Amino acid sequence: MNKFIAALILFVTFASAAYSQSVRTLTLYDALNLAKRNNSDYVIAKLDKLKAERQVSEVYSENLFPTITLSSRYARSFRKQTINIFGQNYEIGSDNSITTTIDVSEPIPFLGTPVFNGIRIAEYYSRIQEENVKSVETKIKTDVRKSFYDVLLLEEVIKLNQQSIDNASENLRVVEARYKAGVALEYDYIRAKVNVETLKPQLTQSKNRLEIAKKFLKNNIGLKDDSEIDVVGTLTYDSLEVWGSTDDLIKKISENNVAIRQLKLSKKINEQLVDVDFANYLPKFYVFGQWQSQANENDDRSITGYRFYNSIIAGIGVNWNLNLFRNSYKEDQSIIEVKKSEETIIKTKELLKTQTQSVILQIEDAKNRIRAQEEIVTTAQRGYDLALISYKSGVLNQIDVVDAELALSQVKLAYLQAIHDYLHARSDLEQLLEK
Repeated sequence: MNKFIAALILFVTFASAAYSQSVRTLTLYDALNLAKRNNSDYVIAKLDKLKAERQVSEVYSENLFPTITLSSRYARSFRKQTINIFGQNYEIGSDNSITTTIDVSEPIPFLGTPVFNGIRIAEYYSRIQEENVKSVETKIKTDVRKSFYDVLLLEEVIKLNQQSIDNASENLRVVEARYKAGVALEYDYIRAKVNVETLKPQLTQSKNRLEIAKKFLKNNIGLKDDSEIDVVGTLTYDSLEVWGSTDDLIKKISENNVAIRQLKLSKKINEQLVDVDFANYLPKFYVFGQWQSQANENDDRSITGYRFYNSIIAGIGVNWNLNLFRNSYKEDQSIIEVKKSEETIIKTKELLKTQTQSVILQIEDAKNRIRAQEEIVTTAQRGYDLALISYKSGVLNQIDVVDAELALSQVKLAYLQAIHDYLHARSDLEQLLEK
């Protein structure tokens, strides 16, 4: 018997350890930190930012450092050209030829060579990617918060459903006792029994929805293993939370939101492209230099005895694209892109204003519902307790108890839903404020 108890204890211990290893319990803080490390969208955004930084370095290298090219060539004459002079054939050229050349060129940042425009475009693009990282991070935090609150709500719904089943079961016990004592109708007993069975599918449905919500949370965090997750926390409402005046929020969001910052950078890129297209009308100057080493020898001389002759040249060159009509069309297109950027900024500002107003209204609506439902919950609980006592005393019918229990459950659910809606709306506002 003692061996059996010891084995049972060991089994329970190992089972608990295995469960704790397979289930990861998370607070909201834990979930947000994990998302920063594991969410694929965030990782991709950081990689895009890193790539943009490398592109800036590449542009600096291409525009501020000379282009150096090394080329080397060996040629073998299998049949040389001959000429006949007074009946005598003479070969022209050599059997072997080796030529090595180093070319150096550097554009002059003057007139049609927009060196610094290219550098600025690359830097603006890098800043856009930096803003994109902030945008993606803010969106991920919002998605994680919302899915976390969804899990908390469904856990509370399960508790409410279980509480309703417990209340209905207690009511069934009282009705059954009264029915057996002959002071309650069989109809009341059947109704109480049916009420218990009706509530059970709701509990099962809530549990299934909870599992789905956890999977969404896990996906938003970016966890890719097979472990299960659980959450720790409560749906809470802080009545003292202050966000500032509506006008200040609208102005701050519509002027400084990450979407506006990205669009302004895109506009700057388009403005630089206009300058680049204008530069195409002008000549492009560059300096160049060349070092060349050349040897031409016949087979009667070994390679170690080849005579190499060196030459060095340097100068200045110019390229000028004289297709002026095509250049004007390209410039017109770039100017149109600048105007489109301006209109997009105006449109986005108005959209952000509307979104801010909508979110603020949702927050206020949720606050009002929370305050209203908070008082009703206490009243509904008192009503259910009185209905149960009155039924036991024979003052009320069993249907009155069922109605009171249903009203209590609905009021509690409405209260939790109001807090959940407030937290969702607050998350949307935090996303707009980039918190």
